[in-house]
Amino acid sequence: MRYKVVVTRIQVAERFVRATGEEDAAAKVQAEFDRPYGYFGSWKTTSSEIDVIEAEQTTVIGPTHLSNEGPLLLSIKDAAKALGISYSTVYQMMNQGDVEWVAIGSRKFISREHLMEFIKANTHKGYYVAR
Repeated sequence: MRYKVVVTRIQVAERFVRATGEEDAAAKVQAEFDRPYGYFGSWKTTSSEIDVIEAEQTTVIGPTHLSNEGPLLLSIKDAAKALGISYSTVYQMMNQGDVEWVAIGSRKFISREHLMEFIKANTHKGYYVAR
C-alpha cells in the first residue's frame, strides 16, 4: 500500500533583530525567510500533526517470465530480474553452489537451462521446512 500523508509542524524560534520599529523588524525577518538557505537560528518544534489523507493499492512487480527463447546465457543481473530477486542474492546462490554458472573471461553467466533446473528443484507444495 502507498499512503499520502500531510504533515503540519509548528516551530518557534526566538531571535533579536536590530530595527527602527516593529514593522521594520518583521520586514527583516521576512527577508531572511525569503532568502534560500537563510539562517534564522535554532528552531523548537512545539507541535506536530500527521494526517493520512489517502491510501492506494500499489502494484507488486513480479518476476519476468523466463521462457526457453532468448540467449542461452543470462548475466547475473538478468537472471536476478527473471527470478524476481536481487543481484546480490543470485551472486550468493552462485557462490554457495546452489546455481551452476559459466565463466567467460572475467564475467559470470547462468544458463537458461540451469536456471530452469534450479526453479524446478526448489519448487515445493504444501508445508515446507527450510533447510
